[in-house]
Amino acid sequence: MGGTSGGGRVPARWSEIVRERRGTGRTLFADGTLTATDIHCCEDRTGFVGPGREDMYGVALTRAGGYLRRVNGEEFFVDVTGGYLLRPGDEHHIAHPAGSGDRSTILQVDVRYFADRFDRRPRAPRLPGVRAVAVDGATDLRHRAFVAAAGRGADSFELTERAHALLDAVAGAAGQWAVSGSCGPATARAHRRLAADACAALTAHPEHLPALTLDELARTVGASPHHLSRVFRAVTGSTLTAYRNQVRVRAVLHALTEGGPGLRALAAAHGFADQAHLTRVVRQYTGAVPSSVREELAPVQAARTTSARASAQARRALIEHESSTRTPRGGPG
Repeated sequence: MGGTSGGGRVPARWSEIVRERRGTGRTLFADGTLTATDIHCCEDRTGFVGPGREDMYGVALTRAGGYLRRVNGEEFFVDVTGGYLLRPGDEHHIAHPAGSGDRSTILQVDVRYFADRFDRRPRAPRLPGVRAVAVDGATDLRHRAFVAAAGRGADSFELTERAHALLDAVAGAAGQWAVSGSCGPATARAHRRLAADACAALTAHPEHLPALTLDELARTVGASPHHLSRVFRAVTGSTLTAYRNQVRVRAVLHALTEGGPGLRALAAAHGFADQAHLTRVVRQYTGAVPSSVREELAPVQAARTTSARASAQARRALIEHESSTRTPRGGPG
């Protein structure tokens, strides 16, 4: 397949959206049936902006930050633990209660590929009209590895394969925000909004998470700890503790992607007891250890530096080998 990758021009269809979001976008990869676009949103308005009208099939996945999205009247918080599905005709609004600077990848796909993954599975979507999806740590790592590979200039074949594997993983891990069928529409909306407020509070300042208590979080969103914990699990399918750990781990992954400090410093910055504790938690949520993740997600410059260092070491080893095996002058001849 012919395609482009690695920082191409933003497609014309994105220019209006980028201006509306007060951010930037660039094409990571494009072929005839799939386009991946990196969006860096600088919008900081806490109230809803819109409406907008969707015109594509696809999936949006978040790599950093978070925001509140309303699609066809349903509200949900989009953050590093997931994203949302895009369907033509969807009316959407967006708000940023957690602040600006979120980073997302939008995978626009052919309707056939979208339908195969998201319309013909019993669990996807479980509720008509719900667009939010949650992804596990391994799928999030696959997403970040795809972006890193595109940034390093991987060829079209590899990026196509990575993109389809990522879509398969999203479809397999996707879970929609739900609420108990026993509550009415007004209560369901209130529960989703409470869960969204909790997500926004936990996402706004991930560096403060180690010191944040459940009581403080509950006071921030105006609920009792028991009520918040119960509603959050009913809506998201996750406990607050598990969600908090996911946010911390993905903040570490983002730091590794950006060429962050050493693992010991990262462990201290994100509230882990030590580097070994960081390694255990990252492995628990992603299936990989931080040292291997750093290599896979290394920024382009860091990857070039590592490659150059390896080449230099190889040259030195070759010179030393040749020097040690060279026949001394005056020897047998």
